[in-house]
Formats: sequence, C-alpha cells, structure tokens
Amino acid sequence: MSETKTIPAPIPVGVRRIPGGSRLVLDAFAQTVIEDVLDALLSTDRDSDLYERLVALAEVTPEERALLPEHRLPYEELVADLAERASKHTHLYGERSLELAEQLGVNAVQSLPVGHWSAEAWQAWQSVKADAEAAAAAVKGGAAA
Repeated sequence: MSETKTIPAPIPVGVRRIPGGSRLVLDAFAQTVIEDVLDALLSTDRDSDLYERLVALAEVTPEERALLPEHRLPYEELVADLAERASKHTHLYGERSLELAEQLGVNAVQSLPVGHWSAEAWQAWQSVKADAEAAAAAVKGGAAA
C-alpha cells in the first residue's frame, strides 16, 4: 500500500501515489467543510433559517417528494446556501506549494510508461535540483565556518 505524504498547511493536504498518478487526501479539509456547515445550521443569527429548512426537509414524506418536478431534489436550494458558507480552499505558502508540486510530479512520473519523454525531463530536473541543493548547502556551510 502506498504511503501518504502530508503537506503541512493551514488545512493539511495528503498526497498518495496510485497506479494512475496521485490521490489527494483531503480528510482535514472535509472536516473543515462539515464544521462550517454545522456552524451555519446551528447559527444563533436570527436572520438564518437554515436549521428550520433542514427540519422541514426531514419532515417531507415520500409522497410529497414524488410530487416534486422531475429531476428536482428537495434539498438543492439548502445545499447551495450551505455551500456558500462552507470552506472552499486552503492555502499553501512558499515551499509548501513546491512540496505538493514535487510529490505530484514524482507520482505522475512513476505512472508513466517506460521511456516517456516527460520521465526523462523529470529525471533531468531532479539532477539539476540536487546540484542546486548541494551548492546551496556548500555556501551555507562555508558561511558558517
């Protein structure tokens, strides 16, 4: 089983290699969205009717649902209103974006057929990156001496 690499962020993002590339593991993000939805439903704001609409939906009978226009779900409007209030993004600052990009690249290259041109380009980039990191470490080490 492939290991998940977690990219630390305000809302952490996990990356897991799968045969076709990558799977983003968004457990922390999903929890944030659920918390946002519950906060909206349990709001003490007098102007909010979200909870009452949820209760009304729970009381809709199968017969009443059958009377709805075709392809209309009874909760569409409530879902749209809750989605407005839910988190839709997380931030990846500085090197975190590069960590995510690198992990996605590693996973993508491993899923490519042998001899694919981008795998060779990736290996060349990894080589240049390793040289640059070694040079940076040498400069940093030399400055400390």
